Amino acid sequence: MKPDGEGVSEGVSEGVAQLIDIIYQNPGQRVPFLATTTEIPRKTIERWLKQLKDRGKIEFRGAPRTGGYFVTDKKK
Repeated sequence: MKPDGEGVSEGVSEGVAQLIDIIYQNPGQRVPFLATTTEIPRKTIERWLKQLKDRGKIEFRGAPRTGGYFVTDKKK
């Protein structure tokens, strides 16, 4: 039997990996596009984006209203 929370963290890791792939394939997109594409709530996407930015995997380029997210580590 799995310890509590293990299945949840696996799902989050898969979701974050999926998010990196989507950003890699669609550079310059913003939260609404990412949420619609993944069918994941905006708040969750924002939380995952923060994790990825903190790890240096992605960056936001451009002005706050017109910029978008880009993958910084091509090797993922």
